[in-house]
Amino acid sequence: MLGKLLKYEIPAMGRKLLPLYAAWAVTALLLGLTAQAAETKSEFMVVISALLYTAIATVIFVMTIILIVQRYNNSLLGDEAYFNHVLPVSVSAHIGNKAISAMIWILVTILVAVLTGILIGIGALIVSGEALSLRDLIKVFYEIDLPEHFGLYFFEVLILSIGSIVKTIMQIYAAITIGHQAPNRTTLASIGAYILIMIFESSVGRAFLPLLLKVEYGTDGFMNFNRIFIPTFIATLAFSAIYFFVCKYLMEKRLNLA
Repeated sequence: MLGKLLKYEIPAMGRKLLPLYAAWAVTALLLGLTAQAAETKSEFMVVISALLYTAIATVIFVMTIILIVQRYNNSLLGDEAYFNHVLPVSVSAHIGNKAISAMIWILVTILVAVLTGILIGIGALIVSGEALSLRDLIKVFYEIDLPEHFGLYFFEVLILSIGSIVKTIMQIYAAITIGHQAPNRTTLASIGAYILIMIFESSVGRAFLPLLLKVEYGTDGFMNFNRIFIPTFIATLAFSAIYFFVCKYLMEKRLNLA
C-alpha cells in the first residue's frame, strides 16, 4: 500500500516543482553564456541573468519546504484528512509516504542545484569556444590527488546527510502534529513546538558532545569520521524515530478533525 501512496504523492509534488527546475536550468545556461560574454559586452544581461537564477533558486527551495508542509498538513490533519484516514492504510504508512516523498524531492532539488552549476560552466565554455572532450575530463579526474580512504569518508558523509534530511522532515512533521493540538492557534503552536524540539535536541546533543569530540586525524589530513559516524548515525535514527512515534501517537489517539 505504501507503494501505491507514493505513486500518487511523488507526482503531486513533481507537477509543481518540475516546471521550476526547467526554468532554473534555462537561467543557469543563460547565466553561463552572458557571464563569459560580459568581458567584452555590457554587463546588463549578466546582472539580469544572475538575478533570475537567484530568484528561481530561492523560489524552488522555499516552494519545496512549503509543499512538504502543505502536503502533510492538508492530507493528514486538514481538509483531506477525512478521506485519507478512512482508507485501509495505517497511520505509519501515511507518515512514511509523506516523509519518503519529501526526502526524494529534497534530494532532487540538491541534485538540480549541482546540475545548474554544471550548466553555467557549459554556457561559459560555449561562448569561449573552448571544447573539453570526455577523454580530457577522464584525464583530469584521474589526476586529482584524492586523500586516502576518500571513498569511505564520502559514503559516511552521504549517509549522514540523508539521515539529517529525514530527521529534519520528521522534526517538521512532529511540530505540525503537536501544533494541531491547539485548533485555534495551530500555526503559532507549531512554531513553538518546533522551537521546543530544537531545544530538546540541542540539550541531548550537549550531553553527548564530549563523546563526539574525540576525533582522530588520519595521515591524509582528513578527519577520521569512523569514530563519530556510528554514534551520530544512531542519534539521527533515534531522533527520527522519536518524532515519527510522536506523530503516530497523536494522529492515532489525539486527532481532532472537527
